Amino acid sequence: MAIQIYSCAAISAPEGGPKDNTPPNLISSNPESGSLLFKGGIVTLSFSEYIDEKSVTSSISIAPRLERPIEIIYDDNKLLLNFPDTLLDDQTYVITINRNLKDERKVSIAQSIQVAFTTGNIIDKGIISGRVYGNEKYAVHLWKVTTEISDSIFLKDPLYVTEADKEGNFEFKYLAEGSYVLLGLDRSSSGIKLIPDRMAYGVSSKKVFTLEKESQIIDIPLLVTKQIPPLKLTHGEWVGQKWGWIYFNQEIDSLNIDNILLIDESNKQFNPSIFRDMQDKTRALLVVDDTLAKGKAEINILSKLESLNKNRINFRVSGKRDTTNIKQLKPEGLTKIKLERKGGPSVAIVFSKPIIQIADSAIIMTTDSDTLIEMVNRVNPLEINFTPSVGWVEKTNYNISIISSKLVPIEGKSFLDSTINISIKSEKKIGYGGISGHIKDNSKKTLIKLTYIEDESKFFYSTIDSNLKFIFKNIPEGPYRLTLIKDNDASGSFTYGKVIPFKPSEWFYIHPDTFNIRSNWDKDIGTVIIGGK
Repeated sequence: MAIQIYSCAAISAPEGGPKDNTPPNLISSNPESGSLLFKGGIVTLSFSEYIDEKSVTSSISIAPRLERPIEIIYDDNKLLLNFPDTLLDDQTYVITINRNLKDERKVSIAQSIQVAFTTGNIIDKGIISGRVYGNEKYAVHLWKVTTEISDSIFLKDPLYVTEADKEGNFEFKYLAEGSYVLLGLDRSSSGIKLIPDRMAYGVSSKKVFTLEKESQIIDIPLLVTKQIPPLKLTHGEWVGQKWGWIYFNQEIDSLNIDNILLIDESNKQFNPSIFRDMQDKTRALLVVDDTLAKGKAEINILSKLESLNKNRINFRVSGKRDTTNIKQLKPEGLTKIKLERKGGPSVAIVFSKPIIQIADSAIIMTTDSDTLIEMVNRVNPLEINFTPSVGWVEKTNYNISIISSKLVPIEGKSFLDSTINISIKSEKKIGYGGISGHIKDNSKKTLIKLTYIEDESKFFYSTIDSNLKFIFKNIPEGPYRLTLIKDNDASGSFTYGKVIPFKPSEWFYIHPDTFNIRSNWDKDIGTVIIGGK
């Protein structure tokens, strides 16, 4: 909806004193929100602070949309909205003020505000509310739909828009009875038509919510994510004479590639060995036995991978001979580790170029009390995973020496120094504990997810047994969050869903409490009470 803004003579707020971080509040509206028999004209919104005039344009929306632009007059701490006198009969109009609205000190309102009037004798009082979970700022789009619902509704301008507060809570008020669909998005996409391939969004576990007259639908959970595009080979880089990289548009969990054809400038064909890079999982290492000719080269992945959208790329080969020394890229400086179960963790030692040969006595480990020659555990030609054969000992200083003469790089020279040294310090051993509990729901499809709050990439799953009990054992100590998931597709994890073709997300519930797992302690949290199912 277009908005025309007019400004009265503004009086600047006094300067000086402590910085004011208090959000502006809506003090009143005239006529009052909820007024009946509204016939148009001026609506005055009064705030507790002077409003930043530049923030007004992007902060006001009206639903349903009006045919002509609405005139907004800016007057210090007031906004005057001039409605036309051609409003629909028996229609509730909702003014939404989003968090783009700021005071003169650039402090945003705390959460979206809704003010409503009706042209009839009864104002709609339906409410739809919920929460968008995550660490970003979110908005929610809402559409009212007819009996025939097309998935393309999600790509149209939303009828209602609200922005979630800092906890992710959202609420639509003054809704008429009927059917509604909604969508969660990053706040940067608030009010914008959805572009599924470019915007992060989240659908609900139901496509349509049916709202009865003056009723409420509450506690709708949403999770926003960016849809994973088809796997695509993006570019190649030939680093040396016998090795290079291929890059993808996303992380590759595995390499289901059985045949790669590489053709150089002289039309000579190669079948390189391929290795996934564990440090950067969007790329893979290619190694050949012979030298490529200088000039243009082509890579063609011959495997019929259904997920691979592009399988052919070109790149340049310089033909320049590599005479440089190999370098150790990781670890950098002193590495501190916390001991895990089963002898871990492994320490990644990463080199700047592929190693084609490593002698058995290439690595020597020294502690205060012992010196050992260690075996090499190679992940790929660039990386070694190091764990002592006797296991780590807590609160111990280690020195890992790699003998330069024992390594043969694919090209160039070994290390500049005869020996490189890596310092590792082991800290207190990680403690492990457990947590268990019950749920009331007897669904066999329920999954319990335990997520480590300080690093959400670390999580664990448990199913529900016949007694409605879940158990997590041998979990590293620390704070965790509990999530219940209805695993309808039996994937063993949460499914986000998508808009076209519409696929609902799986229902989930995130428990509001934090559960601390302590070393050598199995905690029973009792029955998990689910709110808002």
